[in-house]
Amino acid sequence: MRYRYRLDGFDTKWIDAGARRVAYYTNIPPGRYTFHVLASNNDGVWNETGASLDIRVLPHTWQTWWFRTLFGLAVLLIGYQIYRMRVRNVELRFDAVLAERTRIAREIHDTLAQDIVGISVQLEVVSRLLGSSVDAARTQLDAARSLVKSSLAEARRSIWNLRSASAGTDDLPARVNQVVTQAAANGPAKLRFQVRGTYRAAPPAIEDQLLRVSQEAVNNALHHSGASTIDVTLSYDARSVQLSVDDDGRGFIHDARSFIEGGHFGLQGMQERAAEIGGVLRVDTQPAKGTRISLRIDIP
Repeated sequence: MRYRYRLDGFDTKWIDAGARRVAYYTNIPPGRYTFHVLASNNDGVWNETGASLDIRVLPHTWQTWWFRTLFGLAVLLIGYQIYRMRVRNVELRFDAVLAERTRIAREIHDTLAQDIVGISVQLEVVSRLLGSSVDAARTQLDAARSLVKSSLAEARRSIWNLRSASAGTDDLPARVNQVVTQAAANGPAKLRFQVRGTYRAAPPAIEDQLLRVSQEAVNNALHHSGASTIDVTLSYDARSVQLSVDDDGRGFIHDARSFIEGGHFGLQGMQERAAEIGGVLRVDTQPAKGTRISLRIDIP
């Protein structure tokens, strides 16, 4: 006996199997098929009706429509996440550049600009003393020259964001005392500095910002308040440190917007520095009643 077969939906013509009674198929896609078989006797007479069998090939999981839909959605989601990551990276880089520009502007204002004001005061004193006392004028000129050198060193430190030698060897009270001592030489006001409680070392970033706030507050009081006495206090307790700068000057109406619009960025800079280290900055002032600026920060 001889055989031939055909799988409707897959084969396009009959396959002659000879006397073989087995049909082999590979890589049949999922779907419904009908398998037909015809046979002939030893006289070569074929049975034209034959036999048939309905077959259903079930799909693998990865061949189902819902799997392909989920896979497509997953690809879209991954692509969207990659896009969001790239956008976020660009935003972070932009924020970093903006923060650095703000930091540089604040550093220039808090260091170089204030030092230039001090140099200007020294030169005005020199110009007044030239007609009456050359020796006193020479002394003030030497002080101005020293201030120029320190200003250049501070400018280099700000540009390269490197800490000066004093920042690495002196503690915060010593550095604030140095700021007060230098400021006292540039104005008529009496400056006093004291430390309350037991000194506790804070992270360098916190001490640096406290130092800059003290410098800005002292210089503002010295050059703008008309105060006769300025008190600078560092207060330590078990969990925090507080910097306070009090003066008996003319005071002002506390309006941060007017300070910014008027080109006075000192208050804004102090607020930004306080925010960077998680501190709380308070400005208590009234016209003709002096000003108190305080910054409190928890020490980890």
